[in-house]
Parts: sequence; C-alpha cells; structure tokens
Amino acid sequence: MTIVSAPERSPILRTLRIGLHLMFALLLALGLVRAFLPGDGVSAPPMHHRLLVIFLVAVLALVYVLGTSREYRRYRSDTSATGNLPTSTGTAAPKLMVWGWLAVITLLWLVLLIFSPAFVWVAFPLMFLYLYLLGTISGVIAVVLLWAATWVLPWWDAVRATGPQFPEIASILGPGIGAVLAVLVSAAYRHLLDQALHHQRVAAALRAAQTDLAATEHRAGQLEERERLAREIHDTLAQGFSSILLLSRAASQHQLADPTRQALDTIEETASANLTEAREFVRHLATADPATSLATELEQLTARYETELAVRHQPLSTLLRWEGEKSPAELTKTMRSAVLRTVQVALGNVAAHAQATQAVITVGIWQEELTVDIFDDGVGFTVPETFQPGFSATTQPHDGDRHTGYGLYGLQQRLNTLKGTLTVESAPGEGTVLAARIPLTSAAPLSAESQEIL
Repeated sequence: MTIVSAPERSPILRTLRIGLHLMFALLLALGLVRAFLPGDGVSAPPMHHRLLVIFLVAVLALVYVLGTSREYRRYRSDTSATGNLPTSTGTAAPKLMVWGWLAVITLLWLVLLIFSPAFVWVAFPLMFLYLYLLGTISGVIAVVLLWAATWVLPWWDAVRATGPQFPEIASILGPGIGAVLAVLVSAAYRHLLDQALHHQRVAAALRAAQTDLAATEHRAGQLEERERLAREIHDTLAQGFSSILLLSRAASQHQLADPTRQALDTIEETASANLTEAREFVRHLATADPATSLATELEQLTARYETELAVRHQPLSTLLRWEGEKSPAELTKTMRSAVLRTVQVALGNVAAHAQATQAVITVGIWQEELTVDIFDDGVGFTVPETFQPGFSATTQPHDGDRHTGYGLYGLQQRLNTLKGTLTVESAPGEGTVLAARIPLTSAAPLSAESQEIL
C-alpha cells in the first residue's frame, strides 16, 4: 500500500513545525538583545563577553538550522522514495545522529545560560524538540532536566555573585508552567499526527477496496459476456448446424443420384465439423478458466481480510500455497465453493479472535482427496469436543455477542454433506490449525464443465 503524501505535510501539522522553529529563533534573538541590554541598572557586559555570546548564538543557530534542514530533507526523500508512512516519532534520521544533535544544541544553550540568564526562555523550544524526537518517557525526563537547568544555573550564578540565597519562586514556577504546557502541546501534536496516520491508512484501504471492487466488477462483466456469447452460440449456430446435420442424414437414407449424395455428404461433413467447433466455443466461453477463477477468488479473499485488519491496526500476512497431483480446473463447482467457504470461515475467525500476524493457507488436490489447511500464529483457544451453534472461540464476553460460533458449525455441516471432515487443533497461546478433508472419489466426479454441453 503506497501513500505519497505524508501526514506531517498537512497544513495544521506543518504550521506547528514552522511555529516551533520561529519560536526558537525569536527567543534566541530576544535572549541576545537582553544579554546586551540587561536593564534594571545592571551594567552591560564587556566587549569580549559580547563577542563570545554572539559567537555562541551564531553557532547554536547554525547547528539548529543544519540539523532541522537535514532531518527534513531525509524525511522527504525517504517518504518520496518508499511511499511509506512515517512513524509517530516524526524523524527519519538515525537515533545516534539525533542524540548527538540534541546534545550539541543543549550544551551550547547551557553555556549561553551561564553567561546570561536572558537565554532561559530558549529552553521551551528545546523541550518541544526533546518531546518530539525522543518519545514520551525519554522526552518528559529531558523536559524535567531542562526545567531544572532553567532555574538552578541562574540561581547558582546569583549565589556566586551575592552569596547564599533562596531561589525565587517565580523563577521556578514560570519555567515549570512552560514545561507543563510543552508536554501538553506535544501530546496534542502526537495525537494529531496519529489521527492523520490513521485517516491516511483508512483512505488507502478504501482506495484499495475500490480498486479491487472495480477489478471484480470488470471480471464479473467479462464472465457475464462470455456466458451470454455461449448461450447465443448454443441457441443459434450450434442448433442450426445440428438441424442441418440431422436433415442431411435423413436425406441420405433415400435413393439419390451420385452427385446429390456427394453434395449431402459434403453438407453433413461441413455441418459436423462446424458443430464440433461451436461446441468447443461454448465449452471454452462457459468455463471461464476455473483454475484462475478459484485462485483469484482466494487471493481477493485474503487481500480483503489483510486490508480490513490493517485498518484496525492488526496487520496480518497471508500465504497461499497449492499442493497435490491435480489441477483446480478438475474440481466441481461444489468443491470449489467448499474450498472458498472453508478459507472464508477460517480467516473470519482469525480476524475476529486470533490476533495473529501470519496465516498460511494450503490447498491440496490429490487423486482421492481434497485438503484445505489453515494455520495462524494467534492466541489460540480451547477446542470443544463438538461445535454447536452459539459456540465462541473467544474468551471475551462481548465478542460472543458478535461472533456466535455458527461459522465452524456451519462449515462442519457443509463438509458432512460432502462426506468430508473438519478438524481444529489449538491451545491457548499456541495458534490454531484448521484442517478440512473431502474425498474426491465419493463426493463428486470431475467438473461438469469438462462434459459435453450440447
């Protein structure tokens, strides 16, 4: 499933990202101005002090711009190349590079904070960066450390300058309130990003379902047209050739001159050959390649369950395997329906109860037996001695109202009519294996399509 437009490029999320960068630039510039113009009767720092502060501010701004631009270019190239959705952490750069970049800008900010308390407000965009890049737990720990640095370093600088004193409550509460707001805003951003990811997955699933539906309708139209042509050929050309053949055979029973008999023989031979070709056309049009039809139906069925579970954030990978000594084209319509219904019931239970990540479907067509085995690596369940209406494989009470257990019971009854058997092997935590066995010798002969239609 390919999604070209990444969710973080939506207007709201893009505005939040741009706002974060602007806040960092404005607070850094404000800190630089206040460092040169302290106010409240405090003398301006010496020239070498100013030059050092300007140098540190320039280095910090350069490192910040280089890091954010590199991360954004890498994010865009990864998304455009693969079409995959980004994770909710929002970064495509390696973790080591991210940690190194954060460490450098944090160290530069701490040095600036030692030179001037005016740079204390730069901590707030740094808090957003830590929460955005490191995740919830690590980000919150980093925010707490940054909050501590916002009042501990200025307080320690004041202690060294004027002697022991208690830190001001405002210098503690102000950054603390900002830290709480940063956590809340970051949580809201993550929620918006998760919602964008979810909506794009749903949209992609809907597009895939529409594509599958269009393909199914197209194939159904083709099959319907083939059936119509088969009926038309059967009712017109084939019937006409059959009538000509019968009339020529009836006329040949009478005493006729040699030229007339030769003409009738030619008519009979031509009508017989054309009748045979008409029957072949009808047989070919009516069968519509049953081997491809069964394989296509199974592939569409597995793809539909994969799409449904992907939308529910329960990804399932299915593998379809064919074994045996016969072709699916030799199965009757009843047998093909039994295979399809067996796989449908099994995947329905996997989707409803198993919480599996992988399912393997094996269809074997042997000389005397048809086998269908479905394995999943889900949570498993305790298999009852018999399947009855109302049985539920799930241990959750609310699921029992939705999945009443008629699937396995109905499948068992269907297989019984074909003299087949249904076996389910499972245990809690060990996955499930569903095996269906249908004898071909007693169930039905070869497909009716292989018999003569006319």
